[in-house]
Amino acid sequence: MGGGAAGSVYRSLVLTNASDQECSVEGYPGVSFTDAAGAQIGAPAERDGSAPVRVALAPGASVSTTLQQTNAGNYGGDCGLTQSAGLRVYPPGATDSLVLPQAISACSDTAIVLMRVGTLQPAS
Repeated sequence: MGGGAAGSVYRSLVLTNASDQECSVEGYPGVSFTDAAGAQIGAPAERDGSAPVRVALAPGASVSTTLQQTNAGNYGGDCGLTQSAGLRVYPPGATDSLVLPQAISACSDTAIVLMRVGTLQPAS
């Protein structure tokens, strides 16, 4: 799901406990653009500074956050404009990830941060 603002799109990221045991999460997911081979493109999402909340997740329960994505076209050719194939998302503290398909323009220049992510909260 997405909404827009001048030069930005806001998307909801939802993570669901797919196991048969309760778990907990606290903090920010890691998010970055990827190419078709799964390699990271540019800078990862920066954190929005919101206070982390520890959330217990029963099997099947979810947490969510908002991801702000700035239009790479705002930076012109100076940013190393390239097409992304997806978004890699890491749960807080995890080393395993998943890639969500998303074909949009990204910047290969790691000095330009195109995404900002909030802390995970109980999904409503």
